[in-house]
Formats: sequence, C-alpha cells, structure tokens
Amino acid sequence: MGAGGPVGRRSGLVETSLAAGRWLLVPFYAGLLLAILWLLVVFLWTFWQGLGSALSAADVSGPLLWILRLVELALVANLVATVALSSFGSLVARRHGNDPVDGSTPPGYGDESRLKPRLFSSIAAVAAIQLLEMDLRLDRFSARSIGWSLGILLAFVLTGLGVSWMDHAHRRGGS
Repeated sequence: MGAGGPVGRRSGLVETSLAAGRWLLVPFYAGLLLAILWLLVVFLWTFWQGLGSALSAADVSGPLLWILRLVELALVANLVATVALSSFGSLVARRHGNDPVDGSTPPGYGDESRLKPRLFSSIAAVAAIQLLEMDLRLDRFSARSIGWSLGILLAFVLTGLGVSWMDHAHRRGGS
C-alpha cells in the first residue's frame, strides 16, 4: 500500500496528535510566569525588609547577606525565565509558525545548545551564593553541611562542564 493507505493515515494521525499535544505544555509555562511573579513579590519584600537593617547594620555581614539574597532571587527568576522562554520557543511557538517575518530571533528563543551551559551556570551561581551565605554564618552550620553544599556545587560545575564538552564534541563531529 502507498503512503495514502491505512498505515500512512495512522502515522499522520499520530504525528498530528503529538504536534497538537505540545499545546498542553502552555499551562506549565503560565505556571512558570506565575512563579516569576511570586519571586518578584519575594524580591520586593526582601528588599524592603532588608533596607532598614542594612543601613543601620553595625557589621558588614548583615548587608552582605541581604545583597546575596537579592542576587540569589534575581538569578532564580532569570533561570525560570530562561527555561520558560527557551522551552516555549523551541517546543510550541516555532512549530506553530510564529517566527518573526524579519527573521530575527525573539529573546530567549536562541539555540538550544547554548541553553544548557546557561542553565548549569545559573544553577552553579545559586549554589555558590548559598555557600557564601553559609560562610558568612559559620556559627549556624556544621562542617558536614558546608561540605555537602560544596560537593553539590562542584557536582553542578563538573556536570555543566561535561555537558558543554559533549555538546562541543558533538558539534565538531558534524552531526
């Protein structure tokens, strides 16, 4: 039987169903947008609460912890936005023909091979900030918990380097 036979029609129906099913991901992206809004509220609250205590702090560790917390919240929001934009751009919008007429690429819709290093570096940066916060509060953490945090940070860094190396090797191989 030719491509128009029963097997071809079933294959086309499966492909069409799977392609249409990608729209089921949109609520996930809406949830990520709500998470960013929640992070904004937490950021503003943290900023407002820490402003007074940072200005009147007797030592430098209080304001440093406040700033590290703000940086951490900004990095987490950036991480969530990167995942949402990249995923939506590669899985939903591009396959629907929403590419701009002028050929430009909307922010966040870039090459997926560049996404992985950005994700790993953002996660490693958040882990490093957690470690810095622990360093400023050594009296609250055991050597074991600091060791675990350092190990987790190193695992993210090594995994990110490994993934980047594999992507580089794959691109050099021409596939």
